[in-house]
Amino acid sequence: MKTSSLNHCRSILQAAYQWYKSKRSRLSPEQVQSLEKQMLSLESSINANETIEASQKADLLEAFNKEHFKKSIFDYAKEFLFAILIALALAVVVRQMWFEPYEIPTGSMRPTFREQDHLTVTKTAFGLNIPLTTGHFLFEPSLVQRTGVVTFTSEGIDRLDEDTMFMYVIPYKKRLIKRMVGKPGDSLYFYGGRIYGVDNDGQPIEELIGSPWMKNIEYIPFIDLSGEVIPKSSKEALITQNAQPIGKVSISPSRELAGDIYVGGKWIKDNPQAQKEPHDSIKAYSDFLGIGNYAMARLLTKEQVKALGDADLSDPGDGLLYLELRHHPSLTYPKPLLLRDSQLSPILNPSRTVIPLQQSHLDALMDHMYTARLVFKDGRATRYSTEQPQFGSQSPTFAKVPDGTYEFYEGKLSRIGWGAIEYAADKDNPLYSHDPANVQKLFNLGINTNNAFSPQGGQQLYFPSRYAYFRDGDLYLLGAPILKKDDPVLHKFNVKELQREKNSPKDKPYIAFTDNGAPLKDGKYDVEKIRTFGLTVPDKNYYVLGDNHAMSSDSRAFGFLPEANLQGAPSLIIWPPGDRLGPPPQKPYHLWTLPRIIVWAIAAASFLTWWVLHRRYLRRPIVIDKKE
Repeated sequence: MKTSSLNHCRSILQAAYQWYKSKRSRLSPEQVQSLEKQMLSLESSINANETIEASQKADLLEAFNKEHFKKSIFDYAKEFLFAILIALALAVVVRQMWFEPYEIPTGSMRPTFREQDHLTVTKTAFGLNIPLTTGHFLFEPSLVQRTGVVTFTSEGIDRLDEDTMFMYVIPYKKRLIKRMVGKPGDSLYFYGGRIYGVDNDGQPIEELIGSPWMKNIEYIPFIDLSGEVIPKSSKEALITQNAQPIGKVSISPSRELAGDIYVGGKWIKDNPQAQKEPHDSIKAYSDFLGIGNYAMARLLTKEQVKALGDADLSDPGDGLLYLELRHHPSLTYPKPLLLRDSQLSPILNPSRTVIPLQQSHLDALMDHMYTARLVFKDGRATRYSTEQPQFGSQSPTFAKVPDGTYEFYEGKLSRIGWGAIEYAADKDNPLYSHDPANVQKLFNLGINTNNAFSPQGGQQLYFPSRYAYFRDGDLYLLGAPILKKDDPVLHKFNVKELQREKNSPKDKPYIAFTDNGAPLKDGKYDVEKIRTFGLTVPDKNYYVLGDNHAMSSDSRAFGFLPEANLQGAPSLIIWPPGDRLGPPPQKPYHLWTLPRIIVWAIAAASFLTWWVLHRRYLRRPIVIDKKE
């Protein structure tokens, strides 16, 4: 027979003693006397450190308890409910104030985090959170790391404030994860897929470009060139970017649209003509944030280029496909388009240009292709989500692609298996084809995965989440220099663009899509340009972006993140297995911080208190009160 430890014997004794005090009325006088005798005998053996005798007596006492003190359904229910409440309370405190597991639901943080990644998130990176609400007992702004990743609550944030359930029981607000880009007082400007920033003292924020975990991530200053259109009436609509009002469009009795931009607290006329010459203040919509450095892109056939109905694109040159670039949106020219009459809801109508692409360019695109995580079934594709995949008439078709879940990243196609484990797809998979039709479909639909984003004419509402920009003379697509500065095709395009700008009339100005250069002056950050044309983060607010600009609803959509909403930071990737396990690519957070020390001290003190009280409970003497 197995010998129990003295501590275990003490536990049996104390349990019997509790039953004795509360339930002895169930027993006959003889049974009460027998129980008292057994308890006192066991206590005597325990106090004498007689382990074998105590173990034997404890077994007999436990058998007596099971026979005479059987638990009722009510007893079991009460114990279960009490255990659940204690566990829930502990889980809330630990997961809200210390650490918690976290599963990535979407691709907004690719490539850093991918769908179904499992992380551990520390809640003490820069503060002590108030459980189940928005706010902090303690917050240290100096501990917030630019280029680090943060988690935050959506509570009170427009377009994000979503209800969910914590532990499937407690009403809760959805939590999100993004990369910290700007702190209070920072000014940020976008060029070349990068962010040039200066802090409140005018010092360069060089880690936004120089950090190793930032080099392969590209950032775009907008989600859509039109931003968010907010109808105010049947005669006026507000245009916002990054949730900041930067323009408005009004309609005249003759149904003519006109627009102004918001600069320095005043509304002024949007003047795209001013962009033809250097200027030191915002004069046009495209001046904000460096919007004019970027274009929305898609691939077209020659027939689709002609269907745009743009006279300037009537002779696009010879190419297998044509890269359409939509750039320099304006509130005056090209005039915004009116979607409906009941309430003014315009969209901006950017300038357009095209570049003919050859097979070498299509090969380069495929070598750097990235897509969303896509689910294929019976030749149709839809974007992966945590919900059941939905296939319909708007789901694009891909012939002969085996059923399954796939994704492209940096030109490599992976098949996603059980538990989100990635495997290299077969090289003969049709998705690897460099045929122009396949390249066009993957480029145009590989993120949005909806036929509404296929080319359909000149005034199309939906455009792919693909972007182009210049960096040091090279034209970037998919985060890579697809057309380099010495490429004859790009050289011819640059010459043609400048000539088109020069020949455009003042009342219908065309602004060339060319490389305007980084915001530098004499080889150093141009502080005045960054502050004038960039975005400045207000006090007690932050600017956060998803690493996957094509699939992220971030500060470009909801604006600045209030300090109170910050909750924690990821510390480890714990699933799926592979070379991404361990600390994520980010600026490391400090190991020992005041919030972390406080939480560990509270945890240690709580455990020590429990241990002392538990030992006292087990060693409490048995008192037989004959009067009871």
